[in-house]
Amino acid sequence: MPTLPSPWELTPVTPDTPAEIDQVVQWMARPHVQFAMHKDWDRAGWQAEIEFQFSDSKTRPFLVGQHGQRGGYVELYRAALDVVADYYDTPDLDMGMHGCIGEPDYFGYALPFWVALIAGVFETYPECTGVISDPSAANQLVRALDRGVCKVVDGHELGEVDLPHKQAALFRFERENFYAAMQRQGGVDVVLRELGGH
Repeated sequence: MPTLPSPWELTPVTPDTPAEIDQVVQWMARPHVQFAMHKDWDRAGWQAEIEFQFSDSKTRPFLVGQHGQRGGYVELYRAALDVVADYYDTPDLDMGMHGCIGEPDYFGYALPFWVALIAGVFETYPECTGVISDPSAANQLVRALDRGVCKVVDGHELGEVDLPHKQAALFRFERENFYAAMQRQGGVDVVLRELGGH
């Protein structure tokens, strides 16, 4: 499990953590999350989804927050095992991320969270060469977020790809570029403070 730069924290969601699954169900039913994620399933549906994710090593789900207060949901996945691997030149050890902000108190903090998550992935998995994001091409809010991340970490917008389940906008944040950008700006902690947070 990635360790994020303070004060950001990840809490695993597993088949045996009912409170965490309940939280995901609650967030997914909120209109702003429904629009972004399209996963407003009932409790049984989410229990089945988490059990499916734990049936192999491709995807792991987490709650994200600060100081014990959860504010969002994220799935980290191995890009080489995902359908997206057929649509770009995937280094075998790239990681992908899907996520949402669930709590209104965390609106406005998506950019520092995304940067903190990328930093945590690179720190925890030294073999990982890049992190990708593939939001729906129609979701202009998330595309704008990912473009903002690109500016901070010297990432790349690779264009739109026609996945089997959606038209996606593909972004890639490379390890080498990330650390060069952080060094140029004074380090990860300095960047996160400047981006804001609780």
